[in-house]
Amino acid sequence: MTRHQAAFFRRLVYLYDLAVSVVAFFAALSLRSWLFDLQTEGTLLFDAVEIQHLDVRDYTRLLWGLLPLWVTAFYFSESSDYRLSYLRAAGRYVRAIGIGIALFVVAIFVFKIAFVARSFVIVFAVVQFVSLVLGRIALLEGVALLRRGHVDGHRVLVVGTGVDAVAFARTVRTQAPFNNHLVGYITIPGEPSLPEATPIVGRLERLDEVLDGQPVDEVVFAPRDLPPDLLEEPLRQCDERGVEVLLTLPPDVPRHGKIEVAKVTGYDLPMIGLRRTPTDEGSLVLKRLLDLAAGLFGLMLIAPILLFTALAIRLESKGPVLFKQARAGRHGRRFTMYKFRSMVIDAEAKKKELMHLNEMDGPVFKIKHDPRITKVGRLIRKTSIDELPQLFNVLFGDMSLVGPRPPLPSEVQQYEPWQRRRLSVKPGITGLWQVSGRNNIDFDEWMELDLTYIDTWSLWLDIKILLKTIPVVLFQKGSS
Repeated sequence: MTRHQAAFFRRLVYLYDLAVSVVAFFAALSLRSWLFDLQTEGTLLFDAVEIQHLDVRDYTRLLWGLLPLWVTAFYFSESSDYRLSYLRAAGRYVRAIGIGIALFVVAIFVFKIAFVARSFVIVFAVVQFVSLVLGRIALLEGVALLRRGHVDGHRVLVVGTGVDAVAFARTVRTQAPFNNHLVGYITIPGEPSLPEATPIVGRLERLDEVLDGQPVDEVVFAPRDLPPDLLEEPLRQCDERGVEVLLTLPPDVPRHGKIEVAKVTGYDLPMIGLRRTPTDEGSLVLKRLLDLAAGLFGLMLIAPILLFTALAIRLESKGPVLFKQARAGRHGRRFTMYKFRSMVIDAEAKKKELMHLNEMDGPVFKIKHDPRITKVGRLIRKTSIDELPQLFNVLFGDMSLVGPRPPLPSEVQQYEPWQRRRLSVKPGITGLWQVSGRNNIDFDEWMELDLTYIDTWSLWLDIKILLKTIPVVLFQKGSS
């Protein structure tokens, strides 16, 4: 399957799952009505829960509102990945149904939908799961059956006969669906050939003859270290014949992140763009909306705690209630971070006297029994209440709910080069570090966790970290 076909097929899977869910919805309605009839007739085997009558017309109108919720659930559960095993696909569907039900429950409260029966939600969740799993099996097995037909599908020619070429050809032969057909291999002068590289159909210097001698849809230049002068003529021959080309980038180009061909307005030559940060703009917009919604809701919810904490700080010691400190944000941009003051006023001046007691490695300073911390400060640190004013930073756009913690500019100056990549995203109030031991892990592990978060980011990961943060705060794991 080509990359274009893969993207197209994923969109088809979304539509297919949506259609299956619609069928499952009406099937659940029928099953629920059938259970009501059995209870009415007195033939239901169990009667622990009374089954109420459903108005099918109300639920049919409700279906239109559920469609966008299902699309959102499928998108964030990544259920369209057709390469997964059936077992893993079932796990993705469990996640999708869970997200869908959560969104449905929120919609019920927001729009005050009173007629929805809990028994129907349970029945539908079961029917939808079974339908989606069986539907996935039917779809992929059906496509696999078509592949075994006598259809001359996408014909791929692989340049190279070494490890990279054989590995790519293996994916062409085994990756489902669509009928990919491996034409063969093209030898490169001076490259040793592996026994698995069969059939060999020509040489690179005579590529034009191979292209003219049989149908070829795409030529893949698999080796990673082909010199430009060796590529120039074969690429021209493919361009003249309108044959698609796929090039492997050199080994010194970063493998992680997103690589794309970019065109800059006013500059005619194509350029290769490399991006290691999250690239799904739609998900990033939703992340920002989540920050705004949760930040506003959180501030309204904890307003009494904020007022009580401010009063306690003021009564214990003179000085400002809020502690303002310059921190390094995305790509080192400086911003003012807010916290409740938990130390004495001259805490920064006393820091030099305590440097020899630092219990963290790396450029971070932290000691368990810091004498600069006030009594109120120790309590609000233990309960993480001192971090709550950072919700204002979230609303201002300097921070996010989830992300790497914002460091001091002085700490950034001591970073090793590989550690600076944690600054490539917006910092957060909580993150993988906070839910993975916090002070109980060393500095390098902390940095690696932040980089793992960046490389594997998704909105679902943010939600999981937020959920894990709750017991960490409640049980005060790793806080000090």
